[in-house]
Amino acid sequence: MNVLLALVLAAGPDAPRLLVLPSPTGALLAATSAGTPQSLLDARNLAEQLRYEEAVVEYQRYLSTPERPVRERSLALFELGFIHLVLGDEATATSRAIEALELDSKLTLPAGTAQKQVEFLNRTRKAQLARARLEVKDRETDDAASLVRVSVADPEQKVARVLIRYSAKSGGPFASAEMKCEAALCTAALPSPTGDSSFTAYYFVEALDDAQATIARAGGADAPSQLVVVDTKPWYQSPWVWGIAGAVIVGGAAVGYALSPGPR
Repeated sequence: MNVLLALVLAAGPDAPRLLVLPSPTGALLAATSAGTPQSLLDARNLAEQLRYEEAVVEYQRYLSTPERPVRERSLALFELGFIHLVLGDEATATSRAIEALELDSKLTLPAGTAQKQVEFLNRTRKAQLARARLEVKDRETDDAASLVRVSVADPEQKVARVLIRYSAKSGGPFASAEMKCEAALCTAALPSPTGDSSFTAYYFVEALDDAQATIARAGGADAPSQLVVVDTKPWYQSPWVWGIAGAVIVGGAAVGYALSPGPR
């Protein structure tokens, strides 16, 4: 019995919680274990045995290693989401499943997957389409050096504010500033974290609802974007330029005096 079928059987109202299922057949193990990390194999084996809490730990262990193929990782996220659904945590289940779809929008389930999981995937796709979404737009040639532009998709009109969170360090702490929004576009001049006119800032963007809960994010504190701003003041406003200009003027005057005709 594979992990998906075991989870579906367990989702039934009369399903036993401590039943240990037979091990998968040799053919199935060969098909699923080739190149698959041991932590993911362990997670799936524990799920097949309905040992869900232990399976959650192993799925999280696997997911802590991001350098895995997108298809494999997104399917593991969905499997973890369905385990949370079996355990009665629908909010976490939906969050994990949406995370899987954001990683791989074309996620498909293996042939023979039970209908309950197919229905859960379809419900999650609907929920994902209804969610608010943020996207940091590419810079345009005439953008100010510190300008950040973000598009907002808000099908259910739940976004009340959009904040840009920024820091001088990639690990924070992050301050925040409110972005100005018109229709589906929000903009902000990224503040200097150091107060200098030339700076490097790390930032991400969040959308909040009326209750000030985060309902969408572009980037995050764990993976912020980086923006380098170089002082774009006119050259004559830079003190060092005045110093050089002064030296040139004084030097030029000295040379002019030396070359001028002396008294007859």
